[in-house]
Amino acid sequence: MATLSNLTSPAEVEAALTAPGLVVLDIYTQACVICRRVEPMVAAVADGSGGAVRAHKVDAERLVDFAARYSVQGVPTLLLFRNGRLIDRRSGFVTASALREWIGVQG
Repeated sequence: MATLSNLTSPAEVEAALTAPGLVVLDIYTQACVICRRVEPMVAAVADGSGGAVRAHKVDAERLVDFAARYSVQGVPTLLLFRNGRLIDRRSGFVTASALREWIGVQG
């Protein structure tokens, strides 16, 4: 099963966001059951994108300032960045096919 790298510091998040191309950040908490269901789908979509999309996860309770900076009100929240700029966001459960369509990659 595909997994996402867990960004645990502001420096790691900043490095991920400044990378060129598309980046999906999966904002989650340890207690969130839906987050555990969404994570493998995000990872599978990124893995199947041929390198077009990179995906990482960020614990909203660990990096509170980051979550506040992007007005994360609930989890899971997916943030889509292109070349370091936030271009879209989704909250709640989402299927792999809906993720592919949202991100714009073929599966």
